[in-house]
Amino acid sequence: MNIDKSKPQNGSKPQTDKSGAKPAKTAIAPQPPAAVPPVKVPPLFRKMDWVALALAFIGVWVVYLYTLAPELTLEDSGELCTASYYAGIPHPPGYPFWSIYSWFWTFILPFGNVAWRVEVGESFAAAMGCGVLALMVSRGGSMLIEGIEELRDIKREWETAICLVSGTVAGLLLGLGAFMWSESDVINRISLFGVPWLLVVIAFLMRWAYAPQQRRYLYLSMLCYGWLATIHQTLLLSAPGIEILIALALPKLGRDLFTTNSIIYVGILLLMGAGTIPAINDMTFIE
Repeated sequence: MNIDKSKPQNGSKPQTDKSGAKPAKTAIAPQPPAAVPPVKVPPLFRKMDWVALALAFIGVWVVYLYTLAPELTLEDSGELCTASYYAGIPHPPGYPFWSIYSWFWTFILPFGNVAWRVEVGESFAAAMGCGVLALMVSRGGSMLIEGIEELRDIKREWETAICLVSGTVAGLLLGLGAFMWSESDVINRISLFGVPWLLVVIAFLMRWAYAPQQRRYLYLSMLCYGWLATIHQTLLLSAPGIEILIALALPKLGRDLFTTNSIIYVGILLLMGAGTIPAINDMTFIE
């Protein structure tokens, strides 16, 4: 029987070379880690939430279209509509996003005077914001029910009805309030044009907080907030609230935002003290 002398037999020691050293072991290449499949996240908003959005949007926009001012109104309506027609710049600070948005409506509507077309666009944005509010209230109502132990056993039909009615009513109340109604389609001004876009920002943040690993919703919210900042400077006061929402969902990112804001604020104070930049020298803070 032939025996392979290169392999140790039972009970024998492994062979060594003449120097007495053991033969080197063959290195095993590490296997690459298996690819982890992405986690599928169920949709946050359900069909009934979108139904609430549609009902609120249609209800508000129908009323707005029926009550639109037929021509120019008072205050700065004429100036703003002229800027919209030419995609130009009205009075400072210019409102670039509003100008482009309102010009788009004067372009796509082939009938009616310019003021009426601008009002149609503003009424659409306001109704859209009411629909977004209905969407969030409907979904938030369901989350609230799930978080209350006494209501967890409620029938599915009742939960659907409660959420649907709550969301729709919330959207209608916002849109049919006297101030929102008049500013959106009667007076033809920019004051409340930022409200629907702020609601869109909050909706994107709500979706991102539901699945923080899906950063695209956070990026979309920041994109919309950039548009929002060009509508009216008073809307910048919402920045601390936006950052708090981000910090609640992702504390590390919130910490970085607060730190960056603090550094910028201190830098502005130092530049104001130095008096080297005229634009900063004219800045005033509310005491």
